[in-house]
Amino acid sequence: MNISRVALALVSIGIAGVFYVNALEYPSRAASMPLIYSVVVALLGVAMLVQEVVGARRRKLAPAPSSDTSEGESSETGGQRWKALLVLVLAAVYINCIMWLGYVLATVVFMLVALAIVRHVALRFSLIGISLLVAMVCLVFIGFLGLPVPLLPPFLAAF
Repeated sequence: MNISRVALALVSIGIAGVFYVNALEYPSRAASMPLIYSVVVALLGVAMLVQEVVGARRRKLAPAPSSDTSEGESSETGGQRWKALLVLVLAAVYINCIMWLGYVLATVVFMLVALAIVRHVALRFSLIGISLLVAMVCLVFIGFLGLPVPLLPPFLAAF
């Protein structure tokens, strides 16, 4: 059983539960989307957990092939783990930076740095994706739900 996937599933279910409980305190108009998102994230977490448990049982029942792991695969996996850990730390920094950098600047910087670390997406597609993400979040949370999201840093918002 892949403990990382199990832990990710449990953490996503926990986070979804916290967001669900917090969204219950929002006004009814503003609570709709967060409630839907939290339920979807929780269901995806449950699906990941079930998939991992079922996969572990299947692997137990299947005959084990000879494991000939080369050192190259091991070092590549270790490098990806460091990248994942670094992106996780960046996400924590990003959450703390939104209030003093503003949503737009903090999101653009976080996404550019995270995608540069991962290096699976070309710069052009990164910029398109970041632009669409920022636009959709602004449309949903500011336009549709009317939530007060700090878009710009406080020193720029005064202008």
